[in-house]
Amino acid sequence: MNAAYHKQSGESCLLSVHPQENETKRASVSGRGAYCTSHLSAQEIAELRLAGLPTTKTGVRVRASTEGWPFEARTVRGGEARFYDVMGLPEAARQDLLSRQSDASAGPRTMGRPKGSDFFTRNPAIAAAVLVILADQKVSANNVRKMLAAEFNELPSLRVLQFFIRKVEDEQRVLLTSMRDPDTFKSKYRMALGRMDATVSYAHEMWEIDTTKADVMCRDGRKNILGIIDRWSRRARFLVVESESAQSVRRMLVSTIMAWGVMPAILKVDNGSGFINASITTALETLGITLDVCLPGHPEDKPHVERLFGTFNRERASLLKGFLGHNVAQAQKLRARAKKEKGRAVIEAAIDSAELQRILDAWVDGEYHQRVHSSLGISPMAKWQRSPQPACAAPSESLLKIALSAYVGTATIGKRGIRWKKGRYWSPSLVALMDRQVTLRRDEDDLGALFVFDEAGNYVDTAVNAERSGMSEQQYALAARRQFNAWMNEQKADLRKKQGGFSIEKAKHSLLRDEAERAGKLTHFPRPTEARTTPAMDSITNAPAPPVPDTSMLEELVARAPAPRQAARSAADKMAEADAIIAAAARGETVDADALRRAQLYATTTEYRAEKMMVVAFGAAVPAERRQGAA
Repeated sequence: MNAAYHKQSGESCLLSVHPQENETKRASVSGRGAYCTSHLSAQEIAELRLAGLPTTKTGVRVRASTEGWPFEARTVRGGEARFYDVMGLPEAARQDLLSRQSDASAGPRTMGRPKGSDFFTRNPAIAAAVLVILADQKVSANNVRKMLAAEFNELPSLRVLQFFIRKVEDEQRVLLTSMRDPDTFKSKYRMALGRMDATVSYAHEMWEIDTTKADVMCRDGRKNILGIIDRWSRRARFLVVESESAQSVRRMLVSTIMAWGVMPAILKVDNGSGFINASITTALETLGITLDVCLPGHPEDKPHVERLFGTFNRERASLLKGFLGHNVAQAQKLRARAKKEKGRAVIEAAIDSAELQRILDAWVDGEYHQRVHSSLGISPMAKWQRSPQPACAAPSESLLKIALSAYVGTATIGKRGIRWKKGRYWSPSLVALMDRQVTLRRDEDDLGALFVFDEAGNYVDTAVNAERSGMSEQQYALAARRQFNAWMNEQKADLRKKQGGFSIEKAKHSLLRDEAERAGKLTHFPRPTEARTTPAMDSITNAPAPPVPDTSMLEELVARAPAPRQAARSAADKMAEADAIIAAAARGETVDADALRRAQLYATTTEYRAEKMMVVAFGAAVPAERRQGAA
């Protein structure tokens, strides 16, 4: 260190870079001892009992070696010793030493840097950048310095940066843990003064349900375990399943409700697809059970089922052959041991899923339910029997089977019944819902039947297909037709009965008569108006009346007018007329020249020739009027 760096104002306390001079200086300063030196031995640091440091010589040496305090090796009586730089001590210890030195000094003497003169106090932006880097992940001082070099020109030394990082890691450990490891933060630091079971007041008010991977390998593969627990009494059940699916969750609910004889008021679930789906939500709505979904990433909202899994894994799963370990580190150790014993890093299964289910049932009923729980003060069975309020009784198994069946979707009932997966389903109760939309559910174990619910969610009937009905296709169709016709006859008979007391014709006549009477009695009073005119309107109004023609002139115009055109005639009439005119001219009779010319011209047309062919083929031509009359 620079000698000027330790210069004190007032009484001289200048520390030299030479060890011998510093020893002399330290010995000559009365009343202050080690407060006025740049390096201290482990024994001196222990005797000072500085804040946050060990009070033994060995403890100081271990701490110094672990944290890498800077030191000088000096030759002393008996050998070589390490003297540690006081500026390299932890922040709390250094501040304690400074405060003692200040109290022991008569004047305003200080030791070390003046307050606010360190690098990070002078550069708050760099200090903030270091905190941001450390919040993302734990990074070495060397890499932090490289990251800072991309944004800042002035950089701290590596040693100063190491001290600052160590200080931040110590003072901001809670904040850094919350950013780096949310699970550790929630389990170690997050406030948890309340109790989750305080939210319920009687047994089976709320059930928690969840799925976990079994920590035991089975011969038929690694399975999942569905767990369900009553939050108030801690009564629990397990079910070994292939996966977390809607079908397995429904099986778990049906078996638990039937086994316990009660239904919960609330079902607490996470956001897994096995719990949040149309089958489960609609089924719980039918049964009157409220579905309470945890917020994403908050498994602590259902802590009891999570703890149930952990308790079983620690107490029983770890004792079973094929145990895979609770975490990655434990699994790695188990595989290493298997490799040492058998030459393969593979954990072999020794039980199947059915045996695992028996082990789960035996543990939960024989151990978990019988022992006293510290959080309850009694056993779960005793707690369950002391419920101050009765739970909702379980319905019949047949009702549960229908209510908790798989959701299919919606369909409209038509003349071919219900069509699903290329099959036709029918029930006599469906005739009343013709052309109406219904909701369909099904039993996974019976594909030949569909449970039908109306638009209000009420159960209607079970529709079956032809194969399930035991009838042939023809018999099945005829039976459905008879049922529909019978229903229609009933509806029509009821309508005719109602028509006997009400005449639609009489109602129509009365409506028309009343409208006519009201129209005759209605008088329109004149509304006030305002005259409006325009130059164009005035020119029309002021124009002279047109002259009235003389009567003799009108008669002459009528005489000159051409005769009205006759109605179109048929081809047979025109052919007959043309033949008559041509024949008269041939006999020498007097005919109109224009008429003869028109007849001769018409005789050359296609229409004339076609009509002639018809006459030759079928006989003499008959005028159209006569043909129509005959018809």
